[in-house]
Amino acid sequence: MKPLSAWARRAALLLHLVLVGGLVAWCGWLPGMLLSLPLLTALPGLLRGRTYTASWASMLVVFYVAGLLAEGVAMPGRRSVGTLLSTVAALDFVSLVLFVRLTGRELAARTGSSGAAAR
Repeated sequence: MKPLSAWARRAALLLHLVLVGGLVAWCGWLPGMLLSLPLLTALPGLLRGRTYTASWASMLVVFYVAGLLAEGVAMPGRRSVGTLLSTVAALDFVSLVLFVRLTGRELAARTGSSGAAAR
């Protein structure tokens, strides 16, 4: 059975790619690629399963959640797509944070440390 962190990592990768694809489909090819370029810089580290990359990528995704929500409110005609993409970005954030937390807990359980010194 795979650890929970592996499932969270797969969910984060899938949601990250869906967010990039959604931005490209929503904004057009060139503007969408420019808008999703910061997300694409995190992709190699996420593919390798690096928790440091997932940590800073989660902080980056928060700006996409806020921007997409603001776009949905500001443009009533684009509200449904903006809300859908902001929901994908929020789920991406949650899965990235869960990946980092679960990986830390699983590592602490393997090494036998309580993690109290790290707090």
